[in-house]
Amino acid sequence: MLTVTDANYHAIVRKLIADERKVQRGLNAQNLPSKGAGNRVRNQIIPRPGYTFVGADLGQIEPRIMAHIMYSRYGDNSMRQIFVDGVDLYTTMAMMTFNLPQEYCVDKAYDPTHTFQPRKMMKTGQLAVSYDQSPKSFAKKMNVTEDVAHMFFENFDRTFPSFKTMVADIRDGMRANGYVETLFGRKRRFPDYKATAAEQARNEQRLIRLFTERKQLRGKPRLSAAEERKLTVIQDEIDTLQEKRGLVGYWERAAFNAVIQGTGADVLKRIGIRIAQICRERGWEFNASIHDEIIVSIPDEQVTPETIALINDVMTKTSEFSVPLTTDIVIQKRWMMEYVPGEWDFDNNRPLPEFIGKYGETY
Repeated sequence: MLTVTDANYHAIVRKLIADERKVQRGLNAQNLPSKGAGNRVRNQIIPRPGYTFVGADLGQIEPRIMAHIMYSRYGDNSMRQIFVDGVDLYTTMAMMTFNLPQEYCVDKAYDPTHTFQPRKMMKTGQLAVSYDQSPKSFAKKMNVTEDVAHMFFENFDRTFPSFKTMVADIRDGMRANGYVETLFGRKRRFPDYKATAAEQARNEQRLIRLFTERKQLRGKPRLSAAEERKLTVIQDEIDTLQEKRGLVGYWERAAFNAVIQGTGADVLKRIGIRIAQICRERGWEFNASIHDEIIVSIPDEQVTPETIALINDVMTKTSEFSVPLTTDIVIQKRWMMEYVPGEWDFDNNRPLPEFIGKYGETY
């Protein structure tokens, strides 16, 4: 097996790009929506006779990874403690950030002034902070005043003091090294960042002058044919330079995502390796890995509380962090017709009598 290193990375990529061999593509189950018509399509997918689907979904893996980094690298326990306590993440974050009672921070609830929804703002705002979004842009997105947006950013920084430092350090590492690493050491490289960023910095003053010229031309009540052509040339150059600027910003955001989302993907890969081995040993079938979820088909006689406990262990203990991992496990005779273990009659491998018909089905 060939080992990919910094020295041979580009050569391998060039070889892969030049390789025109084609392989058959499998079903991309991630493209099936889980609501509406997509859900009805999912309901048509059933395990082979004598088997039952068991699905397991990791809970909030990316915020847990962030909380782990904040705690392990910076000694900041602010987000980690929420997961240790086992309470709702965004409700608790909103209570901490806005200093409000829980009743104002649950899903769909408004603050006492009925100006904004604290939990919703918290969920969106965490991404806004990681993407360096301006208060003005955030206010427009959330349909609130700029004063409320400024208040959110100030309170967020005070409540979770190492969050912005974590984001900045990851980006600085990418700028210095040309790559970032997941917590398991897998690299995402940005080979063109330095050259593009340097070019963008050199062109920034040029871009400002072009904006000024464009504004002057647009301010005229009427343009001559020559001025119309000049305006077109200016706009084309602005578009080119702004594309470079946008690319630099995209790579900086992608660097942070590569660490957080990439580590989450690594966790799922490790889970997949372990669950595949169990499938070989026990005669299970590994049907799908979708985002943070796995689906396996298990022989009916093996659908037991012990099997559920084993899957829970695979999901939550294969990789361990300073925060606990959690999973939601469901049992399904049809995909998306989900029963939690407490609703399942393991002796007869069907829902308990009081839950039969939950989806209109009969047994």
